[in-house]
Amino acid sequence: MQKFGRWLWLLYVLATSPSWAAESPLRIITVDEPPASFIGPGGQPDGFVVDVVQALQAELKDQSPLEIMPEGRAMLTAQQENNVLLFSFSRTAEREHLYHWVLPVLQKRWQVYVPAQSQLQLKSLPDLRKLNAIGVVRGDVRESYLVQLGFTNLVAVTGHQQNLQMLHNGRVQAIVADSLELAYALRQQTEQKAAPKLAMTLRSSNVYLIMPKAADPQLLQRWQQAAKILQQRGELEQIALLWQQRIQQDLHINVQRDGHLLLF
Repeated sequence: MQKFGRWLWLLYVLATSPSWAAESPLRIITVDEPPASFIGPGGQPDGFVVDVVQALQAELKDQSPLEIMPEGRAMLTAQQENNVLLFSFSRTAEREHLYHWVLPVLQKRWQVYVPAQSQLQLKSLPDLRKLNAIGVVRGDVRESYLVQLGFTNLVAVTGHQQNLQMLHNGRVQAIVADSLELAYALRQQTEQKAAPKLAMTLRSSNVYLIMPKAADPQLLQRWQQAAKILQQRGELEQIALLWQQRIQQDLHINVQRDGHLLLF
């Protein structure tokens, strides 16, 4: 009986040790940022990068649900949990050492928009500092960029639709977005108003699927391998081509494509 008890103890130690413990479930998290990811008419996740992720899931036979949450909460979750796949997030020097950069999916410009009738002439960062208020999305890389530069005139909200509404109501003088985010936000307006005009471009960034540095190495390797397989088969490029055409049809905006990458 005593020998049996020792075996039970040994099995318990093996089962609970890091090398034998079961891999924690994967969480797949994104943000509401069309056309990369958004809630479709049927209430289900839709978007260019959603299709990419679901193609990878099919290759991996992974059935993890896709979660959509505010960007700040998504980033916090990735700091608190190891096995998280986030999309789509810009690659920056500040984030470089915090994540594994699993797959590039698009490139987007960081642009500043003002009301259609505005007479503001914005040509440089000092011009932006003179504004009373600039609308940004909380947790977004463009908010972080401006905060690091010492901007104190930012108004942070949870989404681009709120930003657009603040601009229309005169609560902010400018908002930071890209052309497609803005186009989708305009489509959601209940009242048709003049589209804001582009005032200046801050910079651009490459956007990725990412995992925290502490993610399970085998899990990371499987996703990286699946991405390589889909690239070699041409599936990722086909998804990009279909979304390039869809954006043209839906928004009448010409989006450039470089292989499987969309360039906004």
